[in-house]
Amino acid sequence: IPLRTDINLGEQWLISMGKGAEKAGITIQYCSSYPRHALQALEIPRVTQARVSSDYTSHIVHKGNQWNIGITSMLADALGIAPFKDVFWSTSNEPGSSYKPSAMEPLPDREIVLATLSTGPVGPGDAINYTNIERIMRCCREDGLILKPDRPITMVDSLIADWAENNGDIQGELYSTQTTINNQTFYIIFASSMRKDYLIYPSMIKAQSGIIWSYENSTDISIFDDTHPLYISSNKCNNSSFCLWHISPLWQFNDVHHTQYAFMGELNKWTSVSRQRINSIDINFDQGQTAITIEGSLGEITLFTVYHSAFGIRSIPCYISPPTGQALMVIRSFDISCTEIN
Repeated sequence: IPLRTDINLGEQWLISMGKGAEKAGITIQYCSSYPRHALQALEIPRVTQARVSSDYTSHIVHKGNQWNIGITSMLADALGIAPFKDVFWSTSNEPGSSYKPSAMEPLPDREIVLATLSTGPVGPGDAINYTNIERIMRCCREDGLILKPDRPITMVDSLIADWAENNGDIQGELYSTQTTINNQTFYIIFASSMRKDYLIYPSMIKAQSGIIWSYENSTDISIFDDTHPLYISSNKCNNSSFCLWHISPLWQFNDVHHTQYAFMGELNKWTSVSRQRINSIDINFDQGQTAITIEGSLGEITLFTVYHSAFGIRSIPCYISPPTGQALMVIRSFDISCTEIN
């Protein structure tokens, strides 16, 4: 077999594939690649993504945790390649599939949230008439642009360190990611298949203090700082469920009431604050306001949520007006508004 007798043939083959893709004006996704293939991609700019999971059938047929991409995504990200979680079903049961009758997706939302937060493609692989549009659209804007964090969601360092104390036995899937806009950073924490309880402090995910809430209950917000860590329960965030939290910085106006506020973003999206939606965040202490420029498809109506110590939690609709495709949200100590940018 030539590839086993000439050490250079594998390199030549992959580089030739890259040159062919460049001539054709297309990009490449590596699938079922070994680390050596991914490393070779450093010389092949046309490789933009790589699958970092096993086959989806190992999950829906053999009940394996095919979605657990928190470690493998680290290598892809380090190489500048977007991780791909593989396709998924957005509906639990899809009769007539080519898999055996017991094939079933127990948690479609877990599949979609990790595909979205991977920063790679989101690939629904449903049968005709079984696509759950509402679930899938939590990944993206109305025009289909995926709302992504700045980096792929990956395993929290402290959980990796725990392997050494547990004979190499993983204690769960505990991940984090983030988005930074104008020096303001928003974080996401994911947990599933936890085998022990954890306390997560801001320093463990390189975060600053702020407010935190679960995607299941956005009206229940808490302080997240060194004296108020996040408690992650193995009973709740188990193999048949998942937990997801969002963290936003807490700001304060220079008014007499020292009004505090936080931009919580789009709560009906997995990535509540993303660069694909938020163009800029301008905190102006002299004018006593924060202006947030929002982007989207023309005519799209989006809903953004703000925590405000004077008003509580407010959700404000924003109309993305033509021809600019933008809207402007302004937060003040006395009101919150969102207007078109013409």
